[in-house]
Amino acid sequence: MLSFYLAALILGFLFSYLLYMRRSFYVEDGQLIQEGSALPLVIMLTNFLVKYILNVILAIHPVLYTQMNFNIFYGIVSGFTVGLFFGGIYKTLTAKKEFLKS
Repeated sequence: MLSFYLAALILGFLFSYLLYMRRSFYVEDGQLIQEGSALPLVIMLTNFLVKYILNVILAIHPVLYTQMNFNIFYGIVSGFTVGLFFGGIYKTLTAKKEFLKS
């Protein structure tokens, strides 16, 4: 199951990095600032909603804890959503590094 999680995490990371690629950053008063966007909010709400629904399903049907298919699905969904966060964070850190060079 860990391999599915890691594969989904990498895919989520790449997808998020592509989503954030067009984001623009600027420096104001020595701080790196990203232009406003609804994208982070959509990613966070989607992550919360999907995880909430999966956990409600597990609470209603605890037998799913023992089913490999559901565990693989849960791992893929969790890995992808974590990857979405990591892609945005990585893009921000690389932008910060570029501004520090100049």
